[in-house]
Amino acid sequence: MKPSLRFIAIPLFAALLCAGQAAAASRPELRFVLKNEELPSTRSDAVPRFQQALGTALARQLGRKVRFISLPRKRMVAALEEDKGDILCGYTPEWMPGGLEWGHPFIPVSDVVLSSARVPAPARIEDLRGKRIGTVLGFHYPDMEKGLGADFVRDDAPTIVLSLRKWQLGRFDYVLMPRAVVDKQADKGALPAGYHLMVVNEIKTMCAVPPHGHVAIGDVNAAIDTLEKSGEMARILHLR
Repeated sequence: MKPSLRFIAIPLFAALLCAGQAAAASRPELRFVLKNEELPSTRSDAVPRFQQALGTALARQLGRKVRFISLPRKRMVAALEEDKGDILCGYTPEWMPGGLEWGHPFIPVSDVVLSSARVPAPARIEDLRGKRIGTVLGFHYPDMEKGLGADFVRDDAPTIVLSLRKWQLGRFDYVLMPRAVVDKQADKGALPAGYHLMVVNEIKTMCAVPPHGHVAIGDVNAAIDTLEKSGEMARILHLR
């Protein structure tokens, strides 16, 4: 590059960068809604790595800054409908019924049943008929509800962590939870020896926005597509 062109290009790049930053600053924050068990405090370093990386990356693609909002699970949909939040991610319409608009499925999730070593390993959902199963208050489990009906006996806890703790203490022999949680606990050596694991389902979850909110679902889908094509989304998913 000729010296004269270089002197022109540098200020031009700086001007474009400043313009982009100014545009992002002029737009409202992306209010990224989390369950309160995922965000136990308002400090940004308390946000789980996966949610923090996903929220930050989506906000960047949308030209905004991000703010994480901690709410009880039952208040998450209402927050979006009442314009107290802009987006939630990692769910499905079956789990979060309401009037939200849902984006592309892109977050792989697998639910599993852990059973203690003192009981036979179940081979299918029907083997759990009438068995007390550790679950989380407010969570919907469509596969279990469909497969067992009235014989789906729930033992609800406020959070996944407390449900797992009750199972570890022998309060019941079966507990239902995401595979990602089980893998983390296994890596820590926190699971008892001899437990059994049965996969209940494998799906991909999504992000959702209110139909008349500050963020269009088409823009969210475009942001996700860009992150997937660049390879950044694969790195984010590895943080779960």
